[in-house]
Amino acid sequence: MSRSKLSYLLAACLVFCFSAVGQAQLWSGVISPDRAVDWTQAGIPGGIPSTTWTQCGPTIPAYTGSPSIIINALNYSGSGYRKCAANQYIQLGAGTFNLSGGIRSVGVSNVELRGMGADQTHLNFSSASPCQGGSGTCLVGFESSDSTYPLMPPANIYNWTSGYSKGTNTITLSSGSNITAKSTWIVLDQCDTGYTGAPCAGSATDNHGFFVCSDQVNGSNGCAGNGPDTGLARPHRFQWEIVEAISCSPACGKKGPTTVTISPALQHPNWSAGQTPQAWLVQPAQYAGFRNFSVDGSGTNSTAGVSFNNCSYCWATGIAVLHSYNIGIWLSQDIHTQIENNYIFDAGQHLTYADPTGIKHNGSNNLMQNNIIEAVRPAFLAEGPSNGSVIAYNFTINNYTGDDFLFGGLWEHSTGDDYELYEGNVANQMFEDQIHGSHLMETFYRNLFTGFESCGNGQCGSYSAKDVSTSAVVDIAYNRYANYVGNVLGTPGFTNTLESVNSAGYIVNTTAWVIGNGVTGTSAVVPPDPLVGTTIFRWGNYDVVSAATLWNTSNVPTGLANYGNPVPSSTCTSTSSCPNSIYLPSRPTWWPASIPFPAIGPDISGGNLGICSGTLNTRGQFAGVAALTSAQCAPGPALNPSQWGGHVNAIPAMACYLNQMAGPPDGSGPALTFNASSCYPASSQGLVPPAPSNLTNTVVQ
Repeated sequence: MSRSKLSYLLAACLVFCFSAVGQAQLWSGVISPDRAVDWTQAGIPGGIPSTTWTQCGPTIPAYTGSPSIIINALNYSGSGYRKCAANQYIQLGAGTFNLSGGIRSVGVSNVELRGMGADQTHLNFSSASPCQGGSGTCLVGFESSDSTYPLMPPANIYNWTSGYSKGTNTITLSSGSNITAKSTWIVLDQCDTGYTGAPCAGSATDNHGFFVCSDQVNGSNGCAGNGPDTGLARPHRFQWEIVEAISCSPACGKKGPTTVTISPALQHPNWSAGQTPQAWLVQPAQYAGFRNFSVDGSGTNSTAGVSFNNCSYCWATGIAVLHSYNIGIWLSQDIHTQIENNYIFDAGQHLTYADPTGIKHNGSNNLMQNNIIEAVRPAFLAEGPSNGSVIAYNFTINNYTGDDFLFGGLWEHSTGDDYELYEGNVANQMFEDQIHGSHLMETFYRNLFTGFESCGNGQCGSYSAKDVSTSAVVDIAYNRYANYVGNVLGTPGFTNTLESVNSAGYIVNTTAWVIGNGVTGTSAVVPPDPLVGTTIFRWGNYDVVSAATLWNTSNVPTGLANYGNPVPSSTCTSTSSCPNSIYLPSRPTWWPASIPFPAIGPDISGGNLGICSGTLNTRGQFAGVAALTSAQCAPGPALNPSQWGGHVNAIPAMACYLNQMAGPPDGSGPALTFNASSCYPASSQGLVPPAPSNLTNTVVQ
């Protein structure tokens, strides 16, 4: 049994055996339980397990030719070829591998492909392999062998007949056939608001609350500018949660009504028999990952550099993804996957695909932390459904568009992007769009969103400045119940307006907040949505316009009939510190001792992040962008130290980029040399999160 499985089972046992013992969440006293989930369970319980694994077979030396040598080593791990045991890794040597095709492994578990370091083991490709069940291509990828995708339709669809409450871990299905305990995933979904039946029928009628909507605006119905995002969910079923079957009563695999214990517990508050909830099954690949090498897609038109599909407890760490044609790392229909300590440069190099992205993700409870993403538009794209995932402590820079539009580094794009946590990131903008539908109950904690990028050194093509949509936070129509706590917004000397609320269009400049605005320029005009503003929770955020941290009780939705939030009184106030993190129980092992933890927030003083001085958008200078030393601002004027009220220190990924990698502070220039071990003292191996606290022992009959 792998260490990660053992950690997971021990945690589950603690919960199931002692479920009467409650455990406070890290966000307790700040965010209402209705508006948050247990984010400590995102990613792999216990961390990425392969640090303790042993090597299988001899090291594969660098060569030129077919990738079959590497593919065979991976695919036969467990029997045959190298007679590898479970929980072993295939080692690639130092040097350059010039490969004629991609490395795609199907249905393989408990294996890792490992290099000597992203600056030592280089994988170059002249073509790619089919991935994502044939819907795309990749340079390296793991996926399941069961070929289960939402639009096929899935082979096993069961009615979900009871057990709908947020926080429950027992549900009843019409059948337990084909379910294997501690292996099978159950994808739970229901009809969007206003729809019912199987297939779903109806119309997207606003309930003036928790409105799950993917339909294009049509008179009084709908919410989206362009309508549903295709290929990501079953029609009109964009709310999902992917859970693991832990046990069944009667036994798993039997026909007839079956009560299933699931993990994690249900996260959404609106599961309802009237919206025809159903379940379908996935038999995933498990515990498979990539570590410590670079992939270069310059010679291909591969959709993605690194790909995971129908994968649970999978990972990529220490990887440099360079010049992938469309997507750097692609997570599709994955759970508990962990993407950390990576460098992505120039994904979507030709900008010919829709939505070129650094990390594109959907699934449940994934963890994307401590990554550096440079010269990509956008860095992260939640292309839902995606629930319970954590996007944390990532550094994004130069979100390239080739024009004057400030394209958000962190982007919510499809219906079903719910209950995600964005914590501790440094990015130009947080953007919750309304192109394909609603996003609900998203949380943003201790981030820096600058609302600015320089065009001084060729990042904007023929344009001299990014002067379109230069806002720090864009939270537009139908993105309701968001939580913004302890963030820092805007750029001193540039951002000069506090907010734009309920206006016709979202494109607003030099503004800290855009809230509830409508959308023009899409297939349908989306009107403003006042409920975005009345349901949003804003607390303890610093903005450069006010030059102060705002603790306004008027920005706390205390009066809502459903899903309100009380004013924090005992923690995270103007006189008491906020929780260090709301997903990390302690300082992580990869966090350097030289960097304060937490790094950003209203309770931080004397922060080390400054701004290069000078005239904005001046050729050869870095005026207006963040840096740590005057040397990093050269050849232009010196650093203005400790900006943003002193509330911001460089997070580890940013410090790595500026210091160890010597990256220019505006993200211009070619790809940089990257090795995770030179930046971070350790991986997340050894961090065992507490057992989930929101499970119950109630059996729903």
